[in-house]
Amino acid sequence: MRRQALVLLAVGSVGAFLALGPRLGAQEGGQGRGRGEGQTVILEKAPLDHAISIPKEKIAEYLKDMDAKKLQTLRMIEGGKFNVNIRRIRGAETALIHPKTVDVWVVLDGGGTLTTGGKVENGKIVGGQSHALKVGDVEFIPAGLPHGVSGVNGNITWLNVRWDTDWPADAKLGAGNAPPASGAAPAPAAEGRGRGRGLAVKEYAQTDHSVAIPAEMLTAYRAEMEAGNAGTLRMIEGGHFNVNIRRIKAPSVEHHPTTIDTWVVLEGGGTANTGFEVKDGKAVPGTGVNQKVTVGDVMFIPSNFYHGFSAVDGVVAWLNIRWDDNYAAAK
Repeated sequence: MRRQALVLLAVGSVGAFLALGPRLGAQEGGQGRGRGEGQTVILEKAPLDHAISIPKEKIAEYLKDMDAKKLQTLRMIEGGKFNVNIRRIRGAETALIHPKTVDVWVVLDGGGTLTTGGKVENGKIVGGQSHALKVGDVEFIPAGLPHGVSGVNGNITWLNVRWDTDWPADAKLGAGNAPPASGAAPAPAAEGRGRGRGLAVKEYAQTDHSVAIPAEMLTAYRAEMEAGNAGTLRMIEGGHFNVNIRRIKAPSVEHHPTTIDTWVVLEGGGTANTGFEVKDGKAVPGTGVNQKVTVGDVMFIPSNFYHGFSAVDGVVAWLNIRWDDNYAAAK
């Protein structure tokens, strides 16, 4: 049984980590490159036995320290096949291509212009499509798609959640549903308590274009959920991953055997409960770890770990970015 715990990324500062050197060492190349600084500072290895809470106040401290150290990338959580980062730049960046890695961005500060698609020539994108990014916008960038930021408005800072897409062919779906064949209904989600069964999907993930979800659209989606009394809205479905809005008004219990969740709270708040014991489908009172969450807070929840809300302050809604971690071939 996993130890019941929740780690609050709120001890010390990035400056302290930098003064001593990266906690888990610096990485270069692939997912680990620092893009301009030569190193990526890593705060914590992805846990299996506890959730991680990153309050918005701690994120604000990180941004100050990143500015002081001229750091463009801060890796808050490193999982090898996935990571959760803050990216903060003040000028145009060289166009990027991640052959097997999906990016989901949530803009936290500033703004700029994102260009995706086309092809990369001399570090710039030729023939791509561009649109503005501002605070609160969400962007889904599939693996293999050229992308880059220009026209930065002072700075642009985003939460960058990333995962590899090289699951074995025999890896069972956990997060969601495979895209349906033409004219066919989606197959049911494979994972218990996955909340994927019967969900309407706004868009199935493709490899030839990104998906922009402006802040105004997120607000409209939450209004749609309120009108329809819906607890989950699936904006992007990728089979082994999806991007959703969850919106609830009562305590909840969830468990995903092979799926990791990363939350960004969008509305309201409550008390998140993780690592609790369950009896008859309900959380056992007095077990697990409680953490108050509000708008702007981030939470990372490993797979196979009970989580939910022990209390809801009227309503709580969060962006739920999810991917399967069953990268090893089935035996």
